[in-house]
Amino acid sequence: MTQDFELIAIEGNIGVGKSTLLPKLAHQLTSLDDKPWKLIIEEVDTDPEFQRLLKAFTNDPSQRINFQRYITNKRAQTCQDLDPGFNYIIERSLFSDLVFCQANLAEACRPDGKDLDYYYDIQDKLKDYPQVSAVVYLQSDPSVAYDRMLERGRDAEVGTPPSYIRLISDCHNTFLPHICEKYNTQLLTVDWTHFGCPEGLAEQVLQICGKKD
Repeated sequence: MTQDFELIAIEGNIGVGKSTLLPKLAHQLTSLDDKPWKLIIEEVDTDPEFQRLLKAFTNDPSQRINFQRYITNKRAQTCQDLDPGFNYIIERSLFSDLVFCQANLAEACRPDGKDLDYYYDIQDKLKDYPQVSAVVYLQSDPSVAYDRMLERGRDAEVGTPPSYIRLISDCHNTFLPHICEKYNTQLLTVDWTHFGCPEGLAEQVLQICGKKD
């Protein structure tokens, strides 16, 4: 079945600058395209359950499955029945859950059946997920992402070690290209260590979506 809209996922490390970029990029894309672009944003700061589970995970890594399953279910629900009158930019997709799952498996001393079940649950959810037209991967120096995470001051993230941010960076670099290839999704990697230009990025997104020469 043909999909009548574009879905662009913005992926990257914790604190890299996804939320700052999203409204600027949506504005630029809408100004350049003949169909408006709509944001799908994770309202993490106003979701008390997200904050509770994140804090529990930060304090005790063994709680990671409860946190990850919650956000996976939310992400899957968010992309159901999208209006084809818009194109969409999403802050993280289910691809992100696959990356974080790999990171958590790498960090676990001895993964159990729940860890492996969760990985396959994500793949099952991707069967009913809209086609991701392209992933924009905001790549950055992990130390920069860590500093930005601290600057935004989310209480639930206090205690996140720099080593975890480095691990997330490594897993994005290693697994995201393979995930995109598996799901027939274009991957656009941009250096976001010093931020970048939303205008130029919008042009690149339209090019890889085949909307611009």
